[in-house]
Amino acid sequence: MALTRLLLSETLQRLGRPGVIGIALLASSLGLAVSTVLPSWQELARLRAKAAATQEYLRTAAARAPRADESPAGQLRAFYAFFPLHTEASESLSHMFAAARESRLQLSRGEYAIVTDRQTGLVVYRMTLPVRGGYTQIREFVAASLKAVPALALDEVTFERPKISETQVQARVRLTLYLRAAS
Repeated sequence: MALTRLLLSETLQRLGRPGVIGIALLASSLGLAVSTVLPSWQELARLRAKAAATQEYLRTAAARAPRADESPAGQLRAFYAFFPLHTEASESLSHMFAAARESRLQLSRGEYAIVTDRQTGLVVYRMTLPVRGGYTQIREFVAASLKAVPALALDEVTFERPKISETQVQARVRLTLYLRAAS
């Protein structure tokens, strides 16, 4: 015991203060690495196992899923199935008006026209909406509307600022909602 203490004391004197500080820093960094990196490695292993299980599940689900009809007629049916029914127009419009509310805009009375396209068989619902607000508000409204209603298309946006000093702009937003006629 006394010999071990003597050897330790002699080694510490040989290392000096910088050596002792270096050894202490090395020991503390090793402890820090073990306490932070080891849990991260365990979490990474857990996430990799979960990802592998999910990929296996998707492979088996895809194998069991019915095959899509790849014929031209099947592709055309799938294309038309994308569009909402014309009876669901009010739901699509409510999403659009909700986007206006979220953008803090009030939509003025607009022009609405419904036309059935004879070539495609789609019901085309054209809207021209006068809007007054900030440029970013109008841009947010248009982006949110297009995101909320995938069958909605932006045809035109025109901005007008009556006076250069005004922060509000007057815009005219022309949108088209494509709907599927009842089968």
